[in-house]
Formats: sequence, C-alpha cells, structure tokens
Amino acid sequence: MTKLGKTYNILIRIIILIFTFYYLYNQLIYKHDLSTFTSALNEVYNKSYFWFYLSLAVLLLPVNLLLDSYKWKYLIDDLEKITLWRSFKAVLAGISVSMFLPNRVGDYLGRVFILQKADRVQATLSTILGSIAQFITTLLFGISSLIIFFPKWLPITSSFNRWVYVGVILIGIFILAFAVFAYLNFPAFAIVIEKVSKRVHKRLAYYLDVFKFYKTDELLVVLALSILRYLVFSFQFYLFFLLFEIKLNYFQAMLLISLIYLFMSGIPTIALSELGVRGSVSLAVFQLYFGDQFMTDKIKTMIITASSGVWLLNLAIPALLGIIFIFKLKFFRNNGS
Repeated sequence: MTKLGKTYNILIRIIILIFTFYYLYNQLIYKHDLSTFTSALNEVYNKSYFWFYLSLAVLLLPVNLLLDSYKWKYLIDDLEKITLWRSFKAVLAGISVSMFLPNRVGDYLGRVFILQKADRVQATLSTILGSIAQFITTLLFGISSLIIFFPKWLPITSSFNRWVYVGVILIGIFILAFAVFAYLNFPAFAIVIEKVSKRVHKRLAYYLDVFKFYKTDELLVVLALSILRYLVFSFQFYLFFLLFEIKLNYFQAMLLISLIYLFMSGIPTIALSELGVRGSVSLAVFQLYFGDQFMTDKIKTMIITASSGVWLLNLAIPALLGIIFIFKLKFFRNNGS
C-alpha cells in the first residue's frame, strides 16, 4: 500500500469516528432522549422483575449479533473465507458506519471494507442479499399481522369492508410470494439484465457472477437465519414492554411489534433518527389497536421508552463497540483498489 493510501485510510477512519460520535451525542445528549429513558427507568427500577427482564434482553444482544455475523459469514465465504470473529467485527463496524448514512447503507460499507481479498462490489451484492432475506422476514411477519389486525381496525360487517379485506389479503400474499420467488431465483437476475441489454451485462458480468454462487438451499438457510434473528430482537422488544409495565401477552406483542417493523421498513430514514421515528410509529400502532382510552400519558411515555430501549440496546451500544473496529477498515488496499 502506498503512503498516500495509508494516509487516506487514516483520514476516512477519523471522519467516520467524528460523525459517529457527533450523531450519538446529538441523539442521546443534546436531544435529551437518554435522560428521558433514564427517568422512565427510575420508575421501574425497584420492581421485583426489573433485573430479570433487563438481564434477559441484554443477554439476547450477543445472540442477535452472532446470528447476523454467522449469516454474513455464510454469504461471504464463497468470496473470501473469514472467521466468525472477523464477521462479528465487520457487523459491529457496519453498525457504527450506518449511524450517519441513510437506511443503514453503512452496514454494507462497514462490512466489505474489513475484507482483505474479496472484490468489494461482489461482497456488497452478497451483503445486500442478506438484507433482502431480512426484509422478506419483516414482510412475512408484518403482512401476517396486518391481515390479523385489519378486521379490528376496520370491521368487516359490511360487504364493502369484506371486499377491501379480501383485497388486502390478496395483495399481501402476492407481495410476499413475489418477494420470496425473486429472492430464491436471484441467479436469474443476471439473465434478465442480459435480455434487457447485452452491453450492460457484458460490463457487469464479473460482478453479476456472484448471484450464481448461491443455490436455493443456501438461500433458504440465510432466510431461516433471518427469521431466527427476527424472533430474537422481537422478543427483546417484548421484554422491554414488560419491563416498562405495558401488559401484553406474547401474541399481542408480536402482532404490534411486527406492524411497527413493517411500517418502519417503508420509512426512508437515517438509522439514528429511527429513535424518534420508532417511538412515533409505535404510538400510532398502539393507538390503532387499543384506541384512545388505553393511551394515557403514562402509557405513551412507557411505549416510547420501550422503543428507545430496544434502539439503545441493539443499535447505540453495538455502534459504540463497533468504533473499536473502525480502525480495521481498509478503504485502500495494496493493489490500490
């Protein structure tokens, strides 16, 4: 690596650190979101169940991160053999970088720049494939919850409402089926590009080859890992509901949590601003499900705090840990790429 390349590597790392710390400070300290969370925490601190629910939620954090790490390692191994530990560092670094980039784009950048040999465009495409599997999981749980929830929101007593409900079911099933079909037939994407434009295909052929690496059974494994990870961080959300005395059974909680994640997936946002967005979406979903009488000021505060707790645990804390591994990222390698 040239001296200039080393200088650029150091400069970019420092810029990432500055932006990450700035956004964390802006969100947690300047906007007082952390003080709001700690105030609500003090109200339940002396409850007998406090440490049980909090400890269980915290213990699930490494489970969540390791599942994500194993999934990425599983996808990347065809491009470059990496250890689970290197994958774990890449996941944490990706979370740190994603703090100040829209829709967590930094997840891709933070991960692929920790690789030593693999082509970065191919690695990015493989990483996106994992994100698609996670998005399909969000659709699976979200659409299922929407179908269950819809009659409560809009009673299907009239003929018109029944037809609307049937339309929601059919559209939901179509979207989900199309997403799963496209995902499991990703290798055909290269063929489609070739049919549309042979010139474009010729230019991108090397990168598009990455889609041929994955067989259907491998893609199903990635989807299964995504579902398992979804169940883990959804259960963390449920534990925070219990921690802040929002009394729900598990079925009710999963229904509401799945709708929250479904609606959030359609909102373009910078990852860090999700703290405010998550609270607003959570309140809206609870309002639709329970109505005005349930939504007292205390309940609203506890819903926002529970949402903030999940964000702090699964994004803010990993982002701070990921800062350690920012200095493992190499934006310029020996070959000058």
